[in-house]
Amino acid sequence: MKNRFLMLLSLLMITVGTAFGQAITVKGLVVDENNEPLMGAMVRLKNNAAVGAQTNLQGEFTLKANVGDIIIFSYLGYATQEFPATAKMRVQLKPTSELLEEVVIVGYASKKVAATSASIVKVSSKELAEKPTANIFDAVQGKVAGLQVATSSGEPSATASIRLHGRGSVSSGSSPLYILDGMPVSAGVIQGMNPNDFESMQFLKDAAATSIYGARAANGVIYITTKRGTVADKAKITARAQYGISSLANTSYYDRFQNTDETFKMLEEFGIVTGSALTDMKNKFGKNNTQWYKYFYRNAPTYQADINVSGGKNETNYFFSLGIFDQQGLRAGSSYNKVNTRLNVNSKLNDYIKLGLNASLAYSDTKTSPYGSNSLGGGLSPFIAPYYTPYDENGNEIFEGVIPAVFLFYNPKYVVTKNVYNTNDVVLNTIGNVTISPFRNFQIRSQLGVTLGYNIYSDLSKPSFLKNAGQGSKTRSFNGSNSLSTNTVADYKFNIEDDHHFSLLAGHEYTASRVDGFGASGTGLVDDNLTLLSAATKDKRITETSYEYAYLSFFGQFGYDYAGKYFVDLVLRNDASSVFGANRRNGLFWSAGLLWKAKKESFLAQVDWIDALDVRLSTGTQGNADIDYYESLALVGNYSQHNGIKGWGLVSPGNPDLGWERQRKTTLGVTFDVFSRLHINVELYDRLTSDMLMDVPYPYTSGLELTGAYAFIKQNIGKYQNRGLDLNITANLLTGKDYEISTYANFNYNKDKVLELFQGRDSWIAPKTGIGYIVGEPIMYVLPIFKDINPKNGYPRWYLPSTDTNGVIHPEVKHTDDGLLTSEYSDGLEQNTGVTRYAPISGGFGLAGNWKGLSLQADFAFILGKHMISNDRYYIENPMKYAGQGFVQDKEVMDYWKKPLQDAKYPSLEYQRKYSEALSYDTRFLENASFMRLKNVTLGYTFQKNLIDKQKVLTGAKIYLTGRNLLTFTKYRGQDPEDNSNVSRGVNPNTKQFTLGVELSF
Repeated sequence: MKNRFLMLLSLLMITVGTAFGQAITVKGLVVDENNEPLMGAMVRLKNNAAVGAQTNLQGEFTLKANVGDIIIFSYLGYATQEFPATAKMRVQLKPTSELLEEVVIVGYASKKVAATSASIVKVSSKELAEKPTANIFDAVQGKVAGLQVATSSGEPSATASIRLHGRGSVSSGSSPLYILDGMPVSAGVIQGMNPNDFESMQFLKDAAATSIYGARAANGVIYITTKRGTVADKAKITARAQYGISSLANTSYYDRFQNTDETFKMLEEFGIVTGSALTDMKNKFGKNNTQWYKYFYRNAPTYQADINVSGGKNETNYFFSLGIFDQQGLRAGSSYNKVNTRLNVNSKLNDYIKLGLNASLAYSDTKTSPYGSNSLGGGLSPFIAPYYTPYDENGNEIFEGVIPAVFLFYNPKYVVTKNVYNTNDVVLNTIGNVTISPFRNFQIRSQLGVTLGYNIYSDLSKPSFLKNAGQGSKTRSFNGSNSLSTNTVADYKFNIEDDHHFSLLAGHEYTASRVDGFGASGTGLVDDNLTLLSAATKDKRITETSYEYAYLSFFGQFGYDYAGKYFVDLVLRNDASSVFGANRRNGLFWSAGLLWKAKKESFLAQVDWIDALDVRLSTGTQGNADIDYYESLALVGNYSQHNGIKGWGLVSPGNPDLGWERQRKTTLGVTFDVFSRLHINVELYDRLTSDMLMDVPYPYTSGLELTGAYAFIKQNIGKYQNRGLDLNITANLLTGKDYEISTYANFNYNKDKVLELFQGRDSWIAPKTGIGYIVGEPIMYVLPIFKDINPKNGYPRWYLPSTDTNGVIHPEVKHTDDGLLTSEYSDGLEQNTGVTRYAPISGGFGLAGNWKGLSLQADFAFILGKHMISNDRYYIENPMKYAGQGFVQDKEVMDYWKKPLQDAKYPSLEYQRKYSEALSYDTRFLENASFMRLKNVTLGYTFQKNLIDKQKVLTGAKIYLTGRNLLTFTKYRGQDPEDNSNVSRGVNPNTKQFTLGVELSF
């Protein structure tokens, strides 16, 4: 009996062992969290790593295994999972890295970050939504390596200057190409949008990403995707309201101004006002001590509210939003208001056809200060002397009139009530699309975009304005614009066997735009209630403008990868533009990109601490057409005058050979993820611009219209280069069940260099700009170089510029020989200062954390090596010229030379009286404007699910407090180091802002 039992047990064990060792063919499918097939996923046996496979284009795999074997499934950016082998398997992987799982736009298709050779940075809607500003790009400053955003003014409607990897050209524009949901649009369309409608903003930087856009892509591409609805059981409603207060970001600037007692002392000591005249001033104004910036600038409220509804049923989804934005300016009479709405609808008609419509409508009303930066009623109002006051002896505000003084100033608040400058804009943007998929992995997508714009501008100076003496004036203009864009793209994906994956794309694009304008002006208005232009009695004028342009493009894209390890992307595009001459309208552009996913190599596959290691190389060309629309044509105009009578003359001779400005860009990048928490991306780039669209100067004898001492003709000539480094680091420092802390930092170094100019020149100094273009150098500041105040006689001394043996001056060379000095400013002192116009270093860093719904985020941005001409100083550090005209002066003007061997900041009174200047236009105005700014701090609380579930109305709630531009670290002594102009004068400085917001979901 015992033997029979042992035999039976042995037979059973043999049977079971045979069953577990039985070979089977495993066929399966690997999908992502959205149930989309994952191509290139690794499938291997746990007990035998030599046995494995990769999923094909459809996410399918086949593998030989034994029953009972464990199969490991892995894919870059997803959690590795293990399952027992069965004959049929369906495995869903979950992402571990949001960064690698991100989908980005590459050309006219989308790819995952982990599978593209292009350099693309994506900013999500979450990073934009809680920063209430009319200038959406201000919210991304310091977020993207190589992106410099400069907001030159605190005006509510001010736009930003944007540069990606430096300035691409010397004379033509350097603005990036804006793409909205697949269609090119103007910056004005983006300005009118509600940032809360943005799903993401992507910055395409290298040739692999931008060459397929060819035309106008030389300065990079900013691709904006708007939100879409999702199919759900019920609609999702989100409402958001924000209220903020803005004030001057930098008030310490005004601490340098003299008070009334200091001003009177200065006036007497300098001999500007003396004796009984000074005594009368002291008696009349001695009790006043006005800090005019406090009167001129105000705390300005900002209000923003929007609501959106999204959802869908069956095969249709929708997104609808309505928003309002109301921002008052720091200056009286300055404001920006807009209302916008959006509707996005997408529907799948059947298995083969999808339809979509994105439509938006925006209206804005802009009021601006009537006087410019160079006016005591405008940007220079804070510079009024402190002994003047806007109040009478009874403390009543002097409004309907002028401020009584030796020199009469109109109250700035009075000026804006009598001078009304107003702009209204309406922009309608619609994008329709249809996608047809006749068979698997092949689709044709067509888009049609139409943008209609309407602009009304009006400025009215009322007759009752005292300065007008009963004779008012008015200007009014109307501009209508329309733009049509269409593209059709076909793409096909296929694979050969399991390891060779191909993608093909071909398409065309057409864009046409037209603007028509009409304007009229007149003077002699006599009644504030009768301000129609028909009431004007003098100087009636009519103007008309009309222009149009078009682009026609054809393009193709080829993609290949082997085993999800080696990737190749090729692009070819031809563009034709109407802005160029008949002989050179076509431009052919191309790019090639390579990607190596080194982590998939056998020598790295088992290195656990390396999560990803990618090497990218791309090179290619793009074009720039950012010039006036008719510069290739001969133009005439009525600018000429003879004996005061206007006549017609040749404005431009035209250039039929005017063509594309071309850029060749090469980028080498390395991306690696380590320890499942640290992401690092490093990129080197070389950006070479040739056939630059330059304004070439010709002498006045050419008979053309003059700009200064020269006439200019646009030509393709010259070369310009930018080389640099991008570094981006993100890290998840701590992650727990209900807390997380992360940080980021990015850095860019960009060095520009002029390689070639026109007419064989080694240099060109743009007249009256302080800017010089010197072969072999970056774009430089060119000014007289100040040495010191001569300690012997109190006269200023400047370095004489370099001269050759023939006595020819060479201002392109910086020359600081102490043996060659002069005290005569008229000695032709302009020369290379050795200071670059554009800052070489920029970046940002930040920290974010959350714990049980409580969140904190802080973002810093910095620019280093920036310099700016602080022209405000000319008014407040020249007492002989401006103190007598009622301008406040800097406290330091008293540091003038008084006796031999004295070190002083300003020249002697003898010199100042002789030349009426303490400061001349030289390097003393050129200041270091490098800065680091705390751009954003947001403290928020998201109500936890257990609290939300206690009621039936809300599905989510969040409250937050945001601060913008709270701290600025800089050595710059002017009003605002962020000003983008090379010359800062009377700017409306940037603001700091505190905002309280609430977001509710239903």
